[in-house]
Amino acid sequence: MPDRTFFPWASVIRFGLGHLRLPPDAFWRLSLVELVALIGAADATAMTNRHGLQALMALFPDTGNDKEPEDA
Repeated sequence: MPDRTFFPWASVIRFGLGHLRLPPDAFWRLSLVELVALIGAADATAMTNRHGLQALMALFPDTGNDKEPEDA
């Protein structure tokens, strides 16, 4: 059973806007592959195919709950 933790949007946004100093419009236009490459994830190619996308969707399903948890 996949871990159903929330995607850390607050941390990713802080990294993109704060660390990388991307303008908001540039940040939101990034594709998932571009975002992963900027973050430096080790296995970026796993997300570039259907199986990788399905795995991500299983880990981070749309729940209709737009509220993000507080970062630890």
